[in-house]
Amino acid sequence: MGKIRMGFIGVGDMGSHHCIGFDLLAECEVRYICDMNESNVKRTLAELSNSNPLICKDYRELLDKEDLDAVVISVPNYLHREVAVAFLEAGKHVFLEKPVAHTLEDCDAIIDAAEKQERILQIGLVYRYSNLYRRMAKELENGRLGDVKLMWCKEFRDPFPPADWFYDKSKSGGAIVEKDCHHFDIFNWMIGARPVRVFASGGQHVMKQGQANLIANSYSHYDPKTITESTIVDHAFITVDYDNGSKANLGLCMYLKPRNLMGEGLEIGLIGENGGQMVARNDKTIDIAGGQDSTKEHLEIDVTSDSIMGGHTGGQTQRIEFLNCILEGSQPFASAQVGRNALLIALAAEQSILEERYVYLEELSPIEVS
Repeated sequence: MGKIRMGFIGVGDMGSHHCIGFDLLAECEVRYICDMNESNVKRTLAELSNSNPLICKDYRELLDKEDLDAVVISVPNYLHREVAVAFLEAGKHVFLEKPVAHTLEDCDAIIDAAEKQERILQIGLVYRYSNLYRRMAKELENGRLGDVKLMWCKEFRDPFPPADWFYDKSKSGGAIVEKDCHHFDIFNWMIGARPVRVFASGGQHVMKQGQANLIANSYSHYDPKTITESTIVDHAFITVDYDNGSKANLGLCMYLKPRNLMGEGLEIGLIGENGGQMVARNDKTIDIAGGQDSTKEHLEIDVTSDSIMGGHTGGQTQRIEFLNCILEGSQPFASAQVGRNALLIALAAEQSILEERYVYLEELSPIEVS
């Protein structure tokens, strides 16, 4: 086939970056952009060098386009099902930003549509395509730590962008669903076992429901905005138990100002059965220490070749894989089932906070190891 003709549904922060990244790839053409926000469209068009897309405001205008092969969907979580199912049923391949959806029902409807139409459905779990986390997985495959027994993630950061839907649990699924499906997926990937139960404690320390909060965000294009209605947690500690006895813990804080200034940023660590440790910091470095040979190693990882414009590590690699999956008929590493497994943990954590108890994943749905 010739160039893959692509449409972009939503070109806010993530959608704009996707559009710019795909425009750089010779195998595809940015044919359509769909967004109601004219400033989003203008900002994106200014960065395109190889395509001259047509612009529309309603995605329904694109469903019957014969010159459209695939779409990238970067709309708020509560719209994922409506938009993704429509394009899948129209026979288009879909790259869908994470999470798959904000509810399990919507997630399964999307997966069902992709399977029935035999279309590629790739989820934007970008860390699966990162040079850094792939190197971490390779060290584990080579037996550096033996089986992973403990994992942790520290994400202490500034708030979500000041857009109302992020702060409305009925639309985002909650802070843990929206933010931490990435990290639960890394837990599942590195531990390689079946998550069984989740216990979480969280609440609102700073961004409280009914109180005016001026929200600023360091990495998005949004201007600061006062948000009064917030139904999501701004902090949590979450423990995940696996069927092989391994455990993982995630600490989340969403109210640092102006952002994390400590220099450590995101930290993801592992301890293996041989007593060795491996820690990834700032999505840039890996430190490995201990184990059978008691050595200590510091790795500076190339996190530019897999991304563009200082964006998420793995960002461009995931786009290349999406095109390859379409061309080859293969399934993506960040598959729909992988996304579903991460979503299940996040939903269980949100429920655990509300009900103050362990939530067993089988209460929600059976889970497959991917």
